[in-house]
Amino acid sequence: MSEYEGGECQIKHAAKEVKLNLPKHDCNIKFFNGDGDEIGVLDFNGPGLSFEGIADLSAITFMDCISKVFQSRLKEEYDRGYKEGKTSQNPK
Repeated sequence: MSEYEGGECQIKHAAKEVKLNLPKHDCNIKFFNGDGDEIGVLDFNGPGLSFEGIADLSAITFMDCISKVFQSRLKEEYDRGYKEGKTSQNPK
């Protein structure tokens, strides 16, 4: 066995434990009004969820965004189903 093989070599040159302090991700959801001013922040960084800001305006902004995304997704699915339905009724 060469000097680079076996347990003795591994013990002499065993790697030390490495700890990395990586920056934490910013897990916040920020809400802005039509003028671009921040009106609220949902903060997920601590042990629990916290909110700071104007709750009513933030809730309206959040629900408006969700509504637009949902309506857009529904339209995409409707259009896809409509096209597939027309194709299956009139095969080429």
